[in-house]
Amino acid sequence: MNHTPAYVSSRFAHLEQVSGESSDHMLWVPGRIEVLGKHTDYAGGDSLTCASIHGMAVFVQRHAGRSLIIDDASRGQRVELRYDNPIPQASWTRYPSVVLSRVIRHFGAPPVGIRVIIHSDLPSASGMSSSSALIITVLLALLGELGKESLPFTSREDLAGFAGAIESGADWREWKGDDGVGTRGGSQDHTAILCSKAGMLSLFGYQPIRCHARVALPDSVSFIVAGSGVKARKTGEAKHAYNRASERAKAVAKLYSEDLDEYYPHMGAMMTAPHFDRESLRWAIPDDDLWDRFQQFEREVDHVIPEALRAIDAADWHTFKKVVSESQAMAAKWLHNQIPETESLAEKAVELGALAASSFGAGFGGAVWALVSSEAAEHFAEAWKAAYAQAFPHRANDMVILGDEPGIPAWTSPTGYLATLD
Repeated sequence: MNHTPAYVSSRFAHLEQVSGESSDHMLWVPGRIEVLGKHTDYAGGDSLTCASIHGMAVFVQRHAGRSLIIDDASRGQRVELRYDNPIPQASWTRYPSVVLSRVIRHFGAPPVGIRVIIHSDLPSASGMSSSSALIITVLLALLGELGKESLPFTSREDLAGFAGAIESGADWREWKGDDGVGTRGGSQDHTAILCSKAGMLSLFGYQPIRCHARVALPDSVSFIVAGSGVKARKTGEAKHAYNRASERAKAVAKLYSEDLDEYYPHMGAMMTAPHFDRESLRWAIPDDDLWDRFQQFEREVDHVIPEALRAIDAADWHTFKKVVSESQAMAAKWLHNQIPETESLAEKAVELGALAASSFGAGFGGAVWALVSSEAAEHFAEAWKAAYAQAFPHRANDMVILGDEPGIPAWTSPTGYLATLD
């Protein structure tokens, strides 16, 4: 437990208490906060993120069978996925099933059975990346039994890219993809979970994954995260709404490529091309809906995020609030992924004195972060919760309020695979 913050140590102590188990092989896999960069990662843009101090405390054990067993100590649930037929048994088990199938297809089955015991304080389908955290948890548990010599990963960034490809079903290097979990996203969540730095907000690019900059968040301010109570799911019918933002981004790059007889894999590559011309793009995509998608991406990447970074570094909270509000407005107007609950949470937060507030994650539900004075955080959280309950009384019981800050990235005990990459 050396070199881990007190909040992580306390999560492992709680896991031992509620499960009655222990292990020398421990994992901490956090959720994440997307500060800015709404649906930019898979489109070739950057995003500003951090790991959360909330996440999954995990014990990994071996067993004599040929299967992956997951025990959810938080909910008292167990699932067993056989190596020779890892069929999901419920909607949430699709995530570990997809991880297991792809790892076995690429690298072979682990030589032993693996049992994963999890206690999570991440609210599910809240926008805080509980699903990506589960993918990384299972991936790290499996890789730990395969041996570093047989695996192609040399850095946390490699692992984040592969984890993102597992979720989306994309190819990763020469390893071919599949259907994934059905969503066509990127690797923002996985990168934030694996590659963040405590106390810092990190600006990541994703084609390939790299950290462009880090900026310290002052101790004088804190995040309060409000889960709206509306599940931001990525499976079933919900995946179609999520994928539409991705499909619109691809359509923009495809139409511009066809117009110029060039190939641009995404909007980021298109915009950084030497001869990119905005007027020519408008001519190539007369559809207003696709033009809106481009404008949201362009403005978020080229203006909002750079201005926000400068503002945080200078503690210029007036400018920070201004650009964050612009990002939130674009999400509603041009990205079309907001709902009345998340819009209201962001508006109420600012009215109550937050330095800034924004929804984050896939959208269509989920959470909103508010940046507030650390001294006023507790009072703000109470007032925010009361205001939301008054506006949406039918959501009050499902709302979640969490204090948060930029935490450590995924951590493993020295016996774990992740330790070989550090």
